[in-house]
Amino acid sequence: MVLRIALLGVCLGMVAQAQRNSFEPGQVWLDTEGKPIQAHAAGILVRNGVYYWYGQDMTFGAENKVGVSCYSSRDLYNWKREGTALPKEALPEQFRDTGVCERPKVLFNERTGKYVMWMHLDADKYTVSEAGVAVADKPEGPFRFVRRFRPLKYDYGYKPDCCNQRELGNTFRDMNLFLDDDGRAYVFYASEHNRTMYVARLNEDFTGIEEPAVLGKTWARILIGEEREAPAPFKYQGKYYLFTSGCTGWLPNKAALSVASNPLGPYVTQKEYPMVGPDAELTFRAQSTFVLPVQGKPGAFILLLDRWNPKQLSESRYVWLPFRVAADGTVRVVWRDRWDLSVFDKELR
Repeated sequence: MVLRIALLGVCLGMVAQAQRNSFEPGQVWLDTEGKPIQAHAAGILVRNGVYYWYGQDMTFGAENKVGVSCYSSRDLYNWKREGTALPKEALPEQFRDTGVCERPKVLFNERTGKYVMWMHLDADKYTVSEAGVAVADKPEGPFRFVRRFRPLKYDYGYKPDCCNQRELGNTFRDMNLFLDDDGRAYVFYASEHNRTMYVARLNEDFTGIEEPAVLGKTWARILIGEEREAPAPFKYQGKYYLFTSGCTGWLPNKAALSVASNPLGPYVTQKEYPMVGPDAELTFRAQSTFVLPVQGKPGAFILLLDRWNPKQLSESRYVWLPFRVAADGTVRVVWRDRWDLSVFDKELR
């Protein structure tokens, strides 16, 4: 019996240390300890040759019952859990347990030397709809919560709603951060009760938006009235691209890809649909969360998506797919059951 237990321990250790060398979209993804990765609605930070993956830990289901997790990797295949970068206890009580802390994204601020996390905070049936900001000295945290707020107040023709936008500012929901080549950073987020997307330039510390806020100069309303969410921006050869999702809750829908010559827009949605393969019209039954430029491979990108499982959110899967931008500016994201980074050297020229 002792021998059997010892052999079992050895086998489990071997499984935990097994090295991955490919991506398998939609399949269970284990960390280096052999446990399912819990980092949904992901954001990736690259720092000193290390990738840091931040996301919602949904081990115990919906709402914010754990906090924001952090994993690290040097090859994108194998991820070590660094811990809970922003535990639920670090947030105001309203956003713990029955509240939510969604779509965390992190930037490093070269001027301050701080790591800055933005997130969507909500409660009371998504009527609070605020931005949250936290900072840390190290990429893995711990992050210290510094503020909650609605960044902008703009009269778009307010109608009575549940969110008190006229008094408190326009709603802040699905969001993302983008750092441009000139060092300026931007926040993209669904606003006006998800009716219109906003993009706003951040201040020097990345802890708020640039003030005074001037429409058309420091911030903009984009995709007006199109009811888009899950923004995932990226840049290529001077153009700004933005993947978005329709607003259908946990249910999958048709993605869109829009492009602009300026981070503030205007953005024009491309006519050619970017997804190719099984369930392409439903974005492979997944929703955009981030676009990752692949280090050392200019022009190579990975689209990160979540395949939500609303009946058991902890079992939601990750869908990562490679793509390049064609010479004419179009994008084709092709479904692959399995792939590795060598695809960029072979098929995606």
